[in-house]
Amino acid sequence: MMGMMEGMDGMMDMMQRMHGNMMGGGMMGVMGPMGGGMTKMLDADGDGKVTPEEMRTQLQAKLAEYDGDGDGSLSIAEFETLHSAMIREMMVDRFQHLDADGDGAVTAEEMVAPAEMMERMQMMRSNMAQSQGQPGNGQGMGDGTMMNDN
Repeated sequence: MMGMMEGMDGMMDMMQRMHGNMMGGGMMGVMGPMGGGMTKMLDADGDGKVTPEEMRTQLQAKLAEYDGDGDGSLSIAEFETLHSAMIREMMVDRFQHLDADGDGAVTAEEMVAPAEMMERMQMMRSNMAQSQGQPGNGQGMGDGTMMNDN
């Protein structure tokens, strides 16, 4: 039983590393170390925090739930089913984020919207960098000379 739990801990570590940087922070982003979907799945008492005991209990339950042949371990196919279930909520959130008009379909325009936003941000950054050090840009006192009445 202890070996099985060590395997589940390893699975969680691997999944966190795999998905840590997916599309804007993923599981390791704003939602904390485990992200919204995993926190919801493992947080038995609903307080927004996952204790080691909650994680242990919930992971054991997931192992039992997805162990289709009842042998006490997960085959690659069983693990694939578990993994897919664990990341589904994150995938749905990302889909809904791209589906700006909420019609249940991501159009070509909606699909490339993040690239368009990135391009606008890069242009703004570039414009700001070009204006650095020029007189009157709000970064200091003109050309560096002091005003005098002469």
